[in-house]
Amino acid sequence: MQTAKFVKNTAGFLACLIMAFMLSRYNMPLYPVTSWLVDHSYQYFSHCQADVYEPGSDPVTFASLLTVIVCYALILLFFFKWIIGKIKNKK
Repeated sequence: MQTAKFVKNTAGFLACLIMAFMLSRYNMPLYPVTSWLVDHSYQYFSHCQADVYEPGSDPVTFASLLTVIVCYALILLFFFKWIIGKIKNKK
């Protein structure tokens, strides 16, 4: 039973991760917020880089983009679980 619950939660998180990635691409609803967060984190953490990288392909940008998308996915996951819980409680 615990394995099935783990697989269900993992599949739900992966679905939310894909959805969060799709929503944060260029010209999508979350793009302005994502771009702002990544730019500000780059300004804050760019001094920690030892080497020079191509624009947009440095580890700071990648890590901050990954962090933002995972946060979006967690928010979506908890939102969907809350909605499903509300629907199940009505029945």
